[in-house]
Amino acid sequence: MDVRLITITPEAEALIARCARVSHRSEGRGLESDRKLIRRLIKLGHESVLEHAWATFEVTGISRACANQLTRHRIASFTQESQRYVDVRDRDLVRPPSFAEEDWAKASDLFAQAVGLYEELLSRGIPKEDARFVLPIGAATRLVVTANFREWRHILRLRLEKTAQWEIRELAQQILRILLEHAPSVFEDLRGER
Repeated sequence: MDVRLITITPEAEALIARCARVSHRSEGRGLESDRKLIRRLIKLGHESVLEHAWATFEVTGISRACANQLTRHRIASFTQESQRYVDVRDRDLVRPPSFAEEDWAKASDLFAQAVGLYEELLSRGIPKEDARFVLPIGAATRLVVTANFREWRHILRLRLEKTAQWEIRELAQQILRILLEHAPSVFEDLRGER
């Protein structure tokens, strides 16, 4: 899995604080003042001002199963690699950590068979959009996801939970790590064991 930040609102914390201060006609006194305000707003549950800042990530090497979970967050925007138009013969199978070597060997063999059948169907003139039906949900994919900071907090709160599926939890951890570098006051309360 590879998670890369494509773009993020510049000086996001300053923007969020500026927007928040509109409602009270107050003035900021620098970054620490902005961060203190943001922490207070989050503690009070006043997160609507977080919607003014956005982050976009490119995610590669997650399974379609993980992508299916992520795209349930409909306030976010997604562009996913199409199995209808893209030849996916070079894709890998994502390995769950619970698979023992024997399980993984069997899964890899089945995946190779599925890819072989996919190739055979294509060679017989079956359209990619139909041939893809033989590919497993564990096949790797890539996507771009954009969300405002309020939605990122929502996604991360849900997907960082210990009960979350392992792959989306790993994705959420990587996204959180990146967001903490750019807007720590917005996301710092989400780190740690959940």
